[in-house]
Amino acid sequence: MWTLSVSGCFGDEPEGAIVTGSGTPPRWAARLRAERERRSWNKHEMARRLQKATGRAYPPVSSLVRQILGWEKGEHFPRDWTAAYATAFEMTEEELFGLSSYLGLAGGGDGGAGSAWREVDPTKRRDALRLGIAATVAPAAMAAVLGEAASEAMEFTRMAGASAVGAATFDHLQAAVAAIDRSYTTEPPAEVFAVARAYRARVQELIRSPHTLKQGRELYVWAAWLSELLAWLAHDLGHPLTAEAYAIDSYEHADQAGHDELCAWAADALASIATYTDRPERAVAAAHRGIARAPASHPIAVRLRAKAARAHACLGQRAECEDLLRGAEELHDRLPARPPTRFGTDTGPLAEYAVTAYPASAFIWLADYERARRHAERAVAVHTSTPSTDPSPGHVAIARIDLGIALCHLGAPDAAAAAGATALASPRVFEALRSRAGDLDAALTARYAETGHARDFHERYLELRG
Repeated sequence: MWTLSVSGCFGDEPEGAIVTGSGTPPRWAARLRAERERRSWNKHEMARRLQKATGRAYPPVSSLVRQILGWEKGEHFPRDWTAAYATAFEMTEEELFGLSSYLGLAGGGDGGAGSAWREVDPTKRRDALRLGIAATVAPAAMAAVLGEAASEAMEFTRMAGASAVGAATFDHLQAAVAAIDRSYTTEPPAEVFAVARAYRARVQELIRSPHTLKQGRELYVWAAWLSELLAWLAHDLGHPLTAEAYAIDSYEHADQAGHDELCAWAADALASIATYTDRPERAVAAAHRGIARAPASHPIAVRLRAKAARAHACLGQRAECEDLLRGAEELHDRLPARPPTRFGTDTGPLAEYAVTAYPASAFIWLADYERARRHAERAVAVHTSTPSTDPSPGHVAIARIDLGIALCHLGAPDAAAAAGATALASPRVFEALRSRAGDLDAALTARYAETGHARDFHERYLELRG
């Protein structure tokens, strides 16, 4: 049984380590929000308008939305986006941000540079220097500014290393995620989901807290791993909406961190979720998106090609399916003798399963039952010979279901029902297994409804669904 104390699992944070300030936001921040709301734009629409104004699609909308939230709270000034905001709102930067009054350089005194400079306090003087307006400052004042700039640079350096992330945080995360990954196939998925979700929430808190640039990238990686696990757990629990949301989140954080292999794992989850929710076109797109990021010498590259083939089979596209299956076999044959591990677990069996079990499902959807039978028997044999090394032992049950469907269509209802019954005796029952068991039940009922084998399996299936 899992126990977890989330609040203290990463060490104590320094007192006052808060990203956002409190109190009333600056006038320009309140103006940004007011102008957006006056046009009835939500933050996603605002992000798209800013992208259009700049003519670039980076950063992505989801990332830009987070920045917009910070700008409207006044947490930081949108230094590189003032022109884009002005274009989006069809205003001038002066009208929107009041830059001249903010700097204290408008009017007053004798109109000279020295007079204007005397009207601003040291903070605004630093702002003027940042915006390149120091050319108007008198030489004596300029010397003072440069002295302040040296002190300011020291503060920048100090803040670059400021962090609320404890020294042992990433060691703790590695151990926790590895434990969750190992427990995926042995513990009740609802319990594992609760633990993984708690850790994911804690990582999100750390992402929002002060941290270094390198720490930020690593936090994004761990966020992506946890979301990938949560996607599979939600999928197994029969909640595809939550599963897809976490898979998308995993891909986004992995992409932001520049982690190609992790992007491939997230796409792998998306492909399966789409397949089991009868969206083969989306499954094809997700699998190919993962193929583009997967290292060729990694088992995930084999798995993604086989999943893409399976999705093409759902669409009745035999040529594309068989071409991808050949590609998966070729990559599988070229895998290194010792494939990479995933949190200490050998990933080789995942590739072996991919080139045996996924083709079985594909050929069933193509109504090629003899080839489906051969692949399903091979998948079962591979698992039986090396059960201890399979990181997903429950999935061999689906291979047995596929074997049952093939045998049913080949005229062997007794053997089909027996294969299905063995599958339903799996110690780990998950939504994909229930779904495929429903396909076998439908096949047996349609062709052999009056036989005892079909009736017995139907009763077992109803118990499983219940």
